[in-house]
Amino acid sequence: MEPEPNFEELPDEIWELILNRLGDDHHSQFDSISLVSKRLLSLTDCLRLHFTVVDQSYITHGTIYPLISRFVNLKTLDLSKLKYINLEAAISEIARSSVAMNLQVIDISNQISLPIESLKELGQSNRKIKVLRCAYVGKLRDQDLITIAKFYPDLEELDISYPLHKLAIAVVGSCDLGKTMITDAGIEHLSSGLKNLIKINVSMNPLLTDKSLVSLSSNCLRLQEILFEKSVMITMEGVLFMLHNSPSLRSISACLIANIYKTDSIVMNPATSCRHLSNLCLKDSSISNELLNSIVEARFPLKSVCLSSCSYSLDGLSNFLSAYPSIRFLDLSNNKFFRDGFIISLSQCLHDLVSVKLNFCTKLTRASLLALFNKCLFLENVEMEHTNLGKNENSILIRANHPRTNLSIKSLNLGLNSHLSDECLLKINSACPKLKRLDVNSCIGITWSIGEILKICPEVEHLSIQNCGGVMNIGLKMEPLRLKKLYMARSGVNDQGLGVIAARCNELVKIDLEGCRFVTISAVKFMVKKCEKLREINLMGCPNLHVFIVEWLVHTRPSLRKLIPPSYAVTTENQRQLMLRRGCKVCAK
Repeated sequence: MEPEPNFEELPDEIWELILNRLGDDHHSQFDSISLVSKRLLSLTDCLRLHFTVVDQSYITHGTIYPLISRFVNLKTLDLSKLKYINLEAAISEIARSSVAMNLQVIDISNQISLPIESLKELGQSNRKIKVLRCAYVGKLRDQDLITIAKFYPDLEELDISYPLHKLAIAVVGSCDLGKTMITDAGIEHLSSGLKNLIKINVSMNPLLTDKSLVSLSSNCLRLQEILFEKSVMITMEGVLFMLHNSPSLRSISACLIANIYKTDSIVMNPATSCRHLSNLCLKDSSISNELLNSIVEARFPLKSVCLSSCSYSLDGLSNFLSAYPSIRFLDLSNNKFFRDGFIISLSQCLHDLVSVKLNFCTKLTRASLLALFNKCLFLENVEMEHTNLGKNENSILIRANHPRTNLSIKSLNLGLNSHLSDECLLKINSACPKLKRLDVNSCIGITWSIGEILKICPEVEHLSIQNCGGVMNIGLKMEPLRLKKLYMARSGVNDQGLGVIAARCNELVKIDLEGCRFVTISAVKFMVKKCEKLREINLMGCPNLHVFIVEWLVHTRPSLRKLIPPSYAVTTENQRQLMLRRGCKVCAK
């Protein structure tokens, strides 16, 4: 007899290939695998490239070093969930550890201000950091940008968007605005120091003007992507200057652009002007036909276009999109004038479309959706929230467009469609058997069809039926499903439905049962015992669940990493700390 193979003898390289092919979320499975042997523990530690530190973990250990020292190849560290008082100490620890030598991405968003002194220390110890994220910081000033430019000169990506301070009249009248907010002067200093900058997000910084775009264009010659949404003092003149003087620019995302009717020529010197623009996002703006024609004449190689919440003429938009049949990503959300005939016409020319968003286009029906299915054979993602799906089902346009099977469709977001019926949803899903994600939240007409859809589309992994009070189960047949994430808050699910979920969904990782009035303790316990991979569960507002279920859940299901109890008040701080030591964060949301 041949000896049984000894898998421990496989070289590390083979194990790494195996572990990295566990799926898109393979890092979440490392916890279980690492328990098998010390060798697999060591291998999974080496393969972990990103890590998030939560505040409770830092408080429990009193230090960050034991949490990250195991991961010798760590590239990305997310500290955005730490409180400011812990963040300063954590960054100082990182700066003095060997981990700092490999870090390339650090996220310190959601703070009251930037921990300047500890950031200086980290910048001095590590010149490899390429990405710094400082979004949603309460107090962000010009001096902070000067410090970033000095101590992180090799940054390639910076996010200083959506600072949380409020622009008050008293502040505007101040003689030195840079001491409280970011101004053009701060951006000028920043751009002078960050010559390698490739991407920057300055959205919602209300004092920035066209001068900031001029500084970035003039100093950051490698700049490829810029986002300045809701920076209301930036005008079309500044945008045009960037297009004239940023040869590497590939992506612009903006909204509320003033003077957007300016139609200076975009066709300029090929040596200095932008020739590679592939992503154009202009939200909440009034767009003229002249501007659209000017973009077409410039012959940008556009692949992604977002004109969400914009006003424009349908003829101008039609001519513009007809000139770009190779567009892959298109967002035309929030246009109440679109009708089915217009979308059907567009679908004839957008053959390469991969993703389309038509949310809040309230006059569109199933005829538009079927036309996209039939004509756009590479289409993977469709979003049609709050449209007219399900209404006028007997119209000529719908009868003329029979659903053709489209094997490319992977994701459908059809939420907030109050007219959508079970029969209509079944007809839609019959055309996309390879679907992996379905969202029908707040579709109040949906009841029995979910089980049939999961039979037609057996590869669905993410399902949202939130606020669907008529849905009591996802089908009572016992064939196994591939569902990994199930969002059914405030649905009509009952004990029988939850029991079938437990029996059929062995791959379930996350379930949201918030506000489910008909589930009881026995059904939840049965589900937790059966779903051995469960990592997150939300039970907030479930009236039939006993307060003591929290401790039982944490002890029974070791894979749990996040638990929202029926009421946050049922646990004390000491209990939450004890459960955190077992690896599960008990929180209010």
